[in-house]
Amino acid sequence: MTGIETVTRGRVDSFVSSTAAELRNRWRRAGNTRESFPSLAARAISDGLARDPVTGDDVLHWVLDGAELPFQPRLDETFGQPPVTLYHDGEFQLDALYWVQSSTDVHAHGFSGAFAVLNGQSVHTRYAFAETHRVDDHFMIGQVVATDAELLDVGAVREIHEGPALIHSVVHLGCPSVTLVARTCGHTAPTPEYAYFPPAIALDPSKNDLLRTRTVQLVRMLIRSGAPGLGRTVETLIGRCDVHTAFRVVRELSRNAAASALVHAALGWSDARWPGVAEPFGDALAAELRHVGAVTLLHRITEPDHRVVLGALAALDEPAQVRRFLQQHAAAETDALIAGFVRAVKETGALDIPAESPFDHMLLRPLAGGAGR
Repeated sequence: MTGIETVTRGRVDSFVSSTAAELRNRWRRAGNTRESFPSLAARAISDGLARDPVTGDDVLHWVLDGAELPFQPRLDETFGQPPVTLYHDGEFQLDALYWVQSSTDVHAHGFSGAFAVLNGQSVHTRYAFAETHRVDDHFMIGQVVATDAELLDVGAVREIHEGPALIHSVVHLGCPSVTLVARTCGHTAPTPEYAYFPPAIALDPSKNDLLRTRTVQLVRMLIRSGAPGLGRTVETLIGRCDVHTAFRVVRELSRNAAASALVHAALGWSDARWPGVAEPFGDALAAELRHVGAVTLLHRITEPDHRVVLGALAALDEPAQVRRFLQQHAAAETDALIAGFVRAVKETGALDIPAESPFDHMLLRPLAGGAGR
């Protein structure tokens, strides 16, 4: 082991042991309540990074150099690309989450904690949800509204409150970005860990429904393989499944260029089964396609301020909110920035942008009112 590797491993070991001990002791004094954990976790992370300023590279080398890893709750990459658990004692854990290309869905949490940015930048957006119609116990229609957005730099720390107290999304602009998370484990939140699809849908994805999971996976397989009779299969399925499964099936159709031709029909079949769902389904899918398109472009756009624009487009839908965010967080003047961004996107050739009216393109629509309009 080289001297640099020894220093790196020692710094990570020191950070983990001191931060975990500090958090454990403070939480015990607070009675190990879920309510007290977010502020204590945020303080412990801030103090720990001040003492031992570790980075994502440090954790990477710590693992690759043969660290003795604690229990790893997740060996897949469902949250983190990959996630690395640094500490786990059954009460709380410390994770380093790597993100290569990711925007988290708008979501609430079933745990309490705090997170910090170790590498890269992140667009952090908070939302509110007002229910107007409950289709069933796990699927609601209402209004999902972004209440504020901020650009987080390295060292920024934010608390995580469980349930509807924190509905948020994080768009990672670095490649990779790395976040450090301290979170409770083994605690059950009083409300489900909902996922939200702006502007109108909330659903409970944590319900372990084996049939729904396999159904969606098989529909995805049929879509990718170009199976004949897909429309008849989807129509029959929507006629007998629950609304949650129907939304996820229509969502799969919208994600595939060839299968997307069936979306309009699938919305009609859904609306016939559950009157009034076609519009919120369609609006949610259109917003998601915009957001995914913005995240995908992060691999083609390198200029820092243009990446900030993509982060805003991946998180926000209202033009006024997008412009306000750019005015607060981008270095360039907003109209000039938007004009330069549109030129840069055209140069990539990734989007078929109308020459005379670029803001008619679905992805660029939230920039309407800026330069070139």
